Amino acid sequence: MLSNHRFDRQRLCHLCFLLLFIVPFLILPTNTHAAVPDCSAGTAVTVVAHLDDDLLFVEPAISERLTAGWCVTVVHLIGGANGARFDYVQKREEGTRLAYARLAGVSNDWDESTIHIADEPVFELRLKEQPRVRLLELRLPGGAVRGGRVPLGLLWDEGATLTTYPMGHGEIAPAHYTRDSLSATLRLILQGATRIYTLNPDTVPFIEHPDHIYAARITRHVAQSLARAIPISYFVTYPMGNWPVNLAGEQAQRKRDVAATYFSVDGGDVAQVFGEYEWNGDWILRQYAHDDSTAQVRPDFVGTPSVLFNAASSRCLASAGSGREPVLAPCDGSMRQQWKWEPRSTYPGNEHNAALVSAATGQCVAERDGTLAEAPCKQWEPSQRWTPWDFGLVFTPSRRCLGEENGRLNIRGCASLTTRYRWSTTRPTWATDLRLAGAMYGDVTERGVPSAVYVQRRGDGPGFDVYVQPLRGGSPPVRWYANPVPFDSHAITPTCGTDTLCFDSARFLLGDFDGDGRADLMVIMPREGGSAFWLLRSTGSAFEAPIQWFQSDDRIPAGRAQQYVAFAGGTQPLHRILLAVQKPDQGAELWTVGEDETGHVRQARVLDDSRFRFDLRLLALRSRKNGTASFLALQPGSDGERIAAIPFGLANGHWSAANTALLPPAFRPDTTKFSIDDQLGDADTAIVMTVPNFTGPRGIDVWKWEPACIGTAPVLLASLPDEPWQDASPAIVHKGTRTTLAFYRRADTVLDNTHFSGGQAALEQYDIDGRDLHDHPDARSPLPVIYSETLWLERLNR
Repeated sequence: MLSNHRFDRQRLCHLCFLLLFIVPFLILPTNTHAAVPDCSAGTAVTVVAHLDDDLLFVEPAISERLTAGWCVTVVHLIGGANGARFDYVQKREEGTRLAYARLAGVSNDWDESTIHIADEPVFELRLKEQPRVRLLELRLPGGAVRGGRVPLGLLWDEGATLTTYPMGHGEIAPAHYTRDSLSATLRLILQGATRIYTLNPDTVPFIEHPDHIYAARITRHVAQSLARAIPISYFVTYPMGNWPVNLAGEQAQRKRDVAATYFSVDGGDVAQVFGEYEWNGDWILRQYAHDDSTAQVRPDFVGTPSVLFNAASSRCLASAGSGREPVLAPCDGSMRQQWKWEPRSTYPGNEHNAALVSAATGQCVAERDGTLAEAPCKQWEPSQRWTPWDFGLVFTPSRRCLGEENGRLNIRGCASLTTRYRWSTTRPTWATDLRLAGAMYGDVTERGVPSAVYVQRRGDGPGFDVYVQPLRGGSPPVRWYANPVPFDSHAITPTCGTDTLCFDSARFLLGDFDGDGRADLMVIMPREGGSAFWLLRSTGSAFEAPIQWFQSDDRIPAGRAQQYVAFAGGTQPLHRILLAVQKPDQGAELWTVGEDETGHVRQARVLDDSRFRFDLRLLALRSRKNGTASFLALQPGSDGERIAAIPFGLANGHWSAANTALLPPAFRPDTTKFSIDDQLGDADTAIVMTVPNFTGPRGIDVWKWEPACIGTAPVLLASLPDEPWQDASPAIVHKGTRTTLAFYRRADTVLDNTHFSGGQAALEQYDIDGRDLHDHPDARSPLPVIYSETLWLERLNR
């Protein structure tokens, strides 16, 4: 008995010792499984085709919901891509896991499992440290982007059964989907959604990828069957790469971080993500969607009229009536310039799949014997079957390309095409966006001769380099400052920190901010709810490292600063900064930042006039007296068709604005560019304006206007038939006794079929003799930089 009792006590001690280790694992959560997420704020379900669609086209909508406390579920219907092997499916999923870990700001550690939804296996991933993030991989086979087999279309339209890639890591049998079973699976996934995101269903192949279109149509159809009202958003994909930028600052920088993280795995090329020269980079700064409700029952396709805008000619396709050929005409917003692409019955993936229909006449454009004419629409008429492509190409029924030559509509073979054969369904496009700036001009060397200064994106991250190009002498540009911001694909914190200068968030000014006679570079960044002003002083041969010149308070937030302008008071060389801050009531108030009498940099609100609009443009005019400053605010007039000019300025220590004047109707807000002749002297400031020349096949008209006599009409200086209005920014510069109209522009180039635009930057200079402007360039300097990589957002709104 004694020995048995001792044995029982011994076993009890051993058991207690083991329980000390076992019980914590039984009653406490471990880091091997994600905690149950709290989705009380809402659940956003995103359904896309491929594993980068959500990152390129839907973001930053997903991260905004996650930041607001929502749960986010992302459904990727397609595994890999067209004809991809299973190892590529796994590679893409590896990239998306890394990207979403960065988006959530946590380590790349996931719970993985194959679950069953409506009796079909689905690969599920959930972030362990942020369980509100869930990915569902259905791994269906992908289709061809520009003609060819489209499995998703075959399932939806033709009743095909699709077999997915294997589940798990390849050890679990694949799923087999029909239209009904895929609908059942998606219905259960969408059941708990309080917000749905998907792609654009209301377009035709191959303007957008057929996989994108079918993913969106299937999602809309299933979501409408839920019999409850859920907000749903449809995101445009490929075409927006040529549309105006609408993301900036922190949104843009974070989207670049996440996308670059993904592409560091899928392909390994992150340089294109940090630039605008390739498609993936084009899509980063843009997000376009339209909102709807699942309570509104829609068919699979809803046709919406839009323009067909040819940026190279600054003209829109216009109907000339039944039986007549469409024409190119100045864009006027009329119904005769509205068109619809309507799908035509065909096997999914086949070309000649759409009709071009005039919204004005309801007739289809037909091609016969090399000419176009509107005719009554017929479903199976071969002459009315077009093939619109992504990246702006339009193939006619004869498989030739539609474009522009000498201001007229033209059809030709599809080899060696320039931007004249690119079309956009929105206007303005990136090439005609008046908010963008390229080169700045100033005397950075103190030699009395101006130079062009441009800022170039870097490919190794979101930083930039600054180059100086002399305007005479023929010497090449020199890098005056290098600002690398290295990108780490495995980081979980933003690449652009509080005191990091990143291209997408930056605004740039050139001016003499220290009074030494040399123009310095000011870089303005969002910081601490306001604007941080970083000064890069010129040494005469380089720009020094940035120092923080001033930090504004939250009354000057960078996200509402419409424009920053450098100016000098009278003959004083020291520059200050005038800026317009947008107000909640769609107005604007004016502030200055600069040194006061004690040498301290301060901010001050100087003028709040109820006439100032949020989308105004500021021009700094020449002032002849110290302590004075003159400006002009340009903005759309009350009818939106003309330009209103409001003179204002500083005199006797007081800021005030004068009466409003309207420019003649020929000068429209969306087609007029401005540059200032502000050389010191006795003459009044002159403004040079450039507008498209619509009376000729192409080119621009250059006008001169003297705002000192604000009621006088501008005077035509010259027409420049070889100078494009799009992709070019004018500036007046003085080289000794010579006055020059300089254009920083894109050199036209032949494009391949996967680029909206391309080409190097160039400087062209036209000498001005009094009221005469030479009609051919007096100097031309090609620059060793891609034009798109040097454009930055000068103003928030146009």
